[in-house]
Amino acid sequence: MQTRTELRLSLTAHETAALAALTAGVSGVVESEVSEEDAMIAAIDLALTRLIEDFEVPDPEVRARVSSARDELRRNWVRGNSGL
Repeated sequence: MQTRTELRLSLTAHETAALAALTAGVSGVVESEVSEEDAMIAAIDLALTRLIEDFEVPDPEVRARVSSARDELRRNWVRGNSGL
């Protein structure tokens, strides 16, 4: 069973433009049209990966939480075509 939580974001004009550019960029990389939601999930996956691989998160519990969240995000990867 899959559940969804709806989020409402308030974005500035610059942030909206950045999201549109992210969506266009991810679409270009995967050679397929992706939604803004898919592009945002790809960015979250990349951010979690960067925290795991490129940065030293000092708190071991937080580091484990970041790693677990990334693993869970990928476990039933419905947006896998938009991964970076």
